[in-house]
Amino acid sequence: MDEERMAAWMALLQTHATVVGALEEALLAEGSLPLSWFEVLIQLTAQPDGRLAMQELARSVLLSKSGVTRLVDRMADAGLVLREACASDRRVVYATATARGRSLLTEAMPVFVEGFERSFSRHLSAADAKALRGLLLRVLAGNGDIAAPECPSSYLPTGPARASASR
Repeated sequence: MDEERMAAWMALLQTHATVVGALEEALLAEGSLPLSWFEVLIQLTAQPDGRLAMQELARSVLLSKSGVTRLVDRMADAGLVLREACASDRRVVYATATARGRSLLTEAMPVFVEGFERSFSRHLSAADAKALRGLLLRVLAGNGDIAAPECPSSYLPTGPARASASR
């Protein structure tokens, strides 16, 4: 690996740690969902049918199969998700957000958006964000992963946060 790629890798890791830490802190300070729960609910509700196979969910939230199983178990105990068996393949189990999970996600969204704006997006222009997305999608595609679904417009901020995010 050349020096420039190594420096990019280091910057990516440090940025990830900084932003994730800031988002977790913001959510917990408001008495909201832990970031890992928020992330699961976002992944589930962004799907056209509102559910993901547990194996897909594990890939999308960067957890092992056993890690996502434990996380979904805790979320199911809290009434935020349901586990559903696949009718055609008993080896497949789906996770689906409940109405309560969707409601808590909606309540947590402004806190997340503000934290994301403060720790990340205010430092990028719209052109920067577009270029970064393109680069990240290219890395995903190069590794055989598909991009995450588009964020539903109901999750996009309105008012000042949206205005500053689009500068």
